[in-house]
Amino acid sequence: MKQVMIDMMAAMMPYLKTPVYAAGALAIIGLLLLIFRLFSGRGPGLGVIGWVLMLSGAFYIICQLMGLYLGMTPTVNFGDPKKFEFNTVEFWKLGAAMLVPGIIYVVAAKR
Repeated sequence: MKQVMIDMMAAMMPYLKTPVYAAGALAIIGLLLLIFRLFSGRGPGLGVIGWVLMLSGAFYIICQLMGLYLGMTPTVNFGDPKKFEFNTVEFWKLGAAMLVPGIIYVVAAKR
């Protein structure tokens, strides 16, 4: 069973770059909504964006913990493997980069 989970994680890792880009776009949209909220007092959708970012960040952190349990270090490669460029970032760092703005946006949406 452990080998099946290791194989699933190894197969999953290359496809998790796209959600990182989507979360980055959401974080930028959330930042714009937060600035809009500071000037107008309204921030439509700021709480929803915050929750989506928090859930995405929690997913990556849980994947990191599961990978450590399985004896691997899950990473996302932002380099070009065809040119032998390997710029890897661990999942917990990506999760923290999503979780922190998510918490800020949810707290700002409630005020």
